[in-house]
Amino acid sequence: MENEQGIRRVSWLPKKLDAEIENIRKKIGYTRSGFYRYALTRLLEHALLSKPTETHLDEPWQEITGILETAETNDQSPTIRISCTTNHKITLPANTPQTTLQQLQKLQGQKIAILKTDDPNRPIIIRTLNESTVAYKKSYQKWSFRIRALCVMRSAAFF
Repeated sequence: MENEQGIRRVSWLPKKLDAEIENIRKKIGYTRSGFYRYALTRLLEHALLSKPTETHLDEPWQEITGILETAETNDQSPTIRISCTTNHKITLPANTPQTTLQQLQKLQGQKIAILKTDDPNRPIIIRTLNESTVAYKKSYQKWSFRIRALCVMRSAAFF
């Protein structure tokens, strides 16, 4: 075997996540470094080599969130590319206001949410996601709270 040169990278993981990763790693029989190398390779392949999924915001109150990669305007209709777990190419409605398109140009590289509405004056609403939502704040990360909150929301929907 050749004497391969490399660089050691160190990362911090929460204990709970590390335990889950170790269980999976042992089940599939990889060494620790082999597992991380495999996982990182697959993640990068997926992110860099996968073709974007064509996504349309056809119905009101559809929303997509992710990192805004590009915003383009062509002859037919404006399109944007957003990356989240997969890359999405989103065709915006042809009547999207020019101010919305200019706002999108300024937000490239940022995490955003795009919401299609039923309001003809504001068919698309864009918001930046700079701070974590309530669901991700530390005090709400307990599963029991999330499950109870979900049950309460579901029961409220029936009234």
